[in-house]
Amino acid sequence: MAGTNSLEIEIHNYFQEGTSTEYVSRELVAKYEKMEVLSPSEIEGLSHFLITCGRFDLLKKLYVKCVQRGKIGLFPVGFLIEALSKQHKPVTDRAMNVCEEIIEKQPFESTALQQPYVKSFSVQVAKELKEIQKNYTEERLRQKTRLIEQLNHYRTAQLQEQEEAVLQQLTKLYPQDLEIGLLKQAHLEKKADDILERVISKRVIAKPKTSIDKANTSEEFLKDMHDNILKIAADLSVNQPDQLYNLAILAFQFELFEACLKVLEKAPETSARDWLRAEALLEAGKYLELIHLVEYLEGKETHSTETPFGATYLKAIAYHGLGKKDLAIRLMESILQIVPYYRSAEALLVEWKS
Repeated sequence: MAGTNSLEIEIHNYFQEGTSTEYVSRELVAKYEKMEVLSPSEIEGLSHFLITCGRFDLLKKLYVKCVQRGKIGLFPVGFLIEALSKQHKPVTDRAMNVCEEIIEKQPFESTALQQPYVKSFSVQVAKELKEIQKNYTEERLRQKTRLIEQLNHYRTAQLQEQEEAVLQQLTKLYPQDLEIGLLKQAHLEKKADDILERVISKRVIAKPKTSIDKANTSEEFLKDMHDNILKIAADLSVNQPDQLYNLAILAFQFELFEACLKVLEKAPETSARDWLRAEALLEAGKYLELIHLVEYLEGKETHSTETPFGATYLKAIAYHGLGKKDLAIRLMESILQIVPYYRSAEALLVEWKS
């Protein structure tokens, strides 16, 4: 039995031969009228074509013969209403009542559920759509529960690849779900801990040092960590780029600001990445770069209520670092007029003025 695809091919072949829409419409109706049974896809495809061509007369003829001879299992109410609504007179109450009776006898018929005009008057369709939504919500909840159970199983069994795959699936299916967000955050925190362990484990363990060398121990440790962080960043940028932000935080916490900036260059672009870069530039004393970045972020994040204060605060410190103390003081004072206790603004202002 031919489906929608074969009907489309058939229509395409007719037009390839240079035949008119009138000829194609009549040929198709004549052919499908002779068939003993029409599938839902065939009746829907043919209905759509005739409505598009404006041949409501042929559509009516087709429907009457199909009903009289029992050619179709489900009557396409949606297409009937669409055809009536596209003619130059309003759909009558009687027509609506007849359609409602048909819908009640063949619940969940697809064309009725998909046609906007039917939704505007049919009580039965409204009930069916509500039922579909309820079933969909319940199925989504069951699916989410199943996936979380799988996630917990893989986590307990320490099957990291499978755990990662299920978490990605959950995030894709439920992007706005708070519970999934918390699970993802917990997973990222665990990954950050793993990264820290990898960094420390890669550090070269030297022999015990004499009292003369002990002063260099901390510096050597940080140098080793700096080098290992960059090595791990190169690996993560290929295999797990989403973990680069966590690695950058680790570098920032150890005050390895240059390493932090280099890692952030490879990290995917996000608002969190940009603001961490701003903080790292501040700590590294790269004030001119900081001002350029902050001005870029001000133009980019116009919707955020926090951005103006954070941007002004960072620019004030940067300008002070560049020797423009009067401008820095004015900027910091503008923050305190609106948010009196913003970060350490008040303490900095007192220090700058004194």
